[in-house]
Amino acid sequence: MSKRGNGEGTIYYSENLKRWIGQFTAGYQHNGKINRKTVYGKTRKEVADKIILKQNEVNTNIFVNKSEILFIDLASLIIKEQYESNLLNDNSFNRKIQTLKILQKTNLSNMKIQKIQIQDINFALSNLKNYSNSSISKIKILINSVFDKAVLLNIININPFSIKGAIIIPKSTKQNKKIEALTIEEQKSFLNELSTQDNIYKDILLIALYTGMRIGEILALQKADIDLKNNVIHISKTLTKNKLDKPVLGVSTKTYSGVRDIPILPQIKDIFYKYNDELIFTYNNKLINNSTINSHFKRICKNANIRVSIIKKKKNKNGIISFINLKTSIVNTHMLRHTFATRCIEAGMQAVVLQKILGHKDITITLNTYTSVFNNFKNNEIDKITNYFNKI
Repeated sequence: MSKRGNGEGTIYYSENLKRWIGQFTAGYQHNGKINRKTVYGKTRKEVADKIILKQNEVNTNIFVNKSEILFIDLASLIIKEQYESNLLNDNSFNRKIQTLKILQKTNLSNMKIQKIQIQDINFALSNLKNYSNSSISKIKILINSVFDKAVLLNIININPFSIKGAIIIPKSTKQNKKIEALTIEEQKSFLNELSTQDNIYKDILLIALYTGMRIGEILALQKADIDLKNNVIHISKTLTKNKLDKPVLGVSTKTYSGVRDIPILPQIKDIFYKYNDELIFTYNNKLINNSTINSHFKRICKNANIRVSIIKKKKNKNGIISFINLKTSIVNTHMLRHTFATRCIEAGMQAVVLQKILGHKDITITLNTYTSVFNNFKNNEIDKITNYFNKI
């Protein structure tokens, strides 16, 4: 056995292996013990060169230990840590798990993180085109966080997403659908159809239309939140879902800025005199699921002939017939929130006031969400100025 000088490691020849072996230290492990590593070679010089190369990696912080950890295991660990650290509520946890299930179907799932190449990531992403752009974005975020964690744990040297132009994010083949406001005529049709109803769902939908509240916020309203003397609703929480996907009363709103006071318009004030339970809206003393209200809303819209799907029959060159849904907007209860905001803008409400009522974190969210409506309002105001100057 021969030794190297200056603490650079030990090199010796193994008769059993018929190879030269070099041992050196590479810092310390997480438990504080010395991290000893071994390299092999056909010649003493080859081993010596390997030791110098590896020690240089240690000194420049690019040395990584061999790891067997799988991509999907680290992704699961990240979600678990976020949930246990209270960074995810139950509802957000469920959405993360759904994203994880999609990743489990990709080529990355059972690959060792250290073996994953840029082309592997791009291949996985390219096969996600049939998902919505929103889903693709969530998947990209989770993949990126896995590689960030791998760098932090010294499993890899660099996150591929940090290399400019390396990762290609695909565009969904699905047509983007927008949540749009009801037109004034649609709103009239909606209210006419709703007037034929006499149930708790009718009241919930009316409150959504005349306050801009999210359905989860309405379903979380308690008696103490309603101030009929001052015509104010105190919003401080929302309905969410637990890990079993069951509705539960949350302890806060969707965002910090969601805590707010909003006015009670005359159109809905009488509704609040009808309910005296601590939690205002329940069904058989149980929490109402958001999806139940959404289903009821869709039935109302269908009966009122609002945004009914237009199905077009298409035949390809082989004579195979397919059906295409030409509906370009999403029909759900969030339309009522957009409708309220649109009517406010049309009435001349300032963006900063609307921001507070809707509970947007930043005014740019309000402006960007309702850009076209604000532009139409701006054009109308310019017409007023033009007509005024023409009269002078």
